[in-house]
Amino acid sequence: MKLVILGRGGQGVLFFSKVLARIAIEEGKSVKTTEIKGMAKKGGVVEVQMKIGEGYSPRVKRGSADLVILLSPDLKDYGKTFGKKIFTFSKKEIERALKEIPLRYVNIYLLGIFLAKTNIFDIDKAVKVLDEKNKKALLKGYNYVQSR
Repeated sequence: MKLVILGRGGQGVLFFSKVLARIAIEEGKSVKTTEIKGMAKKGGVVEVQMKIGEGYSPRVKRGSADLVILLSPDLKDYGKTFGKKIFTFSKKEIERALKEIPLRYVNIYLLGIFLAKTNIFDIDKAVKVLDEKNKKALLKGYNYVQSR
């Protein structure tokens, strides 16, 4: 599986991707990642390319991503250069995350939403790789989708 995760500096793109990688490893899959940070400290684009269970290089060729995950919806056009299947979070989901939990855990809340909507990774494996506070945020996001 070839993934590209895009967001802006400060949104937790790197941690989001590291947790995904740890979940995949927990599931026994090989993982290769590369990070492109650019002007992250000034709200610039942060890009993570990831291959799970395939290839020798972490680079994802333009147009070949199986899934592009956007933490920042304004990057949709850029995301489309990597692949056709784009996963975005709704404005409502983001607003709910900002209301429900401390800002530092919003990305993990969104990861919970992603896991619930896609079923790409096992939620039980995700819970195993997180500390208590991150686990709580992940499950809140996951349960938000499950309760709908």
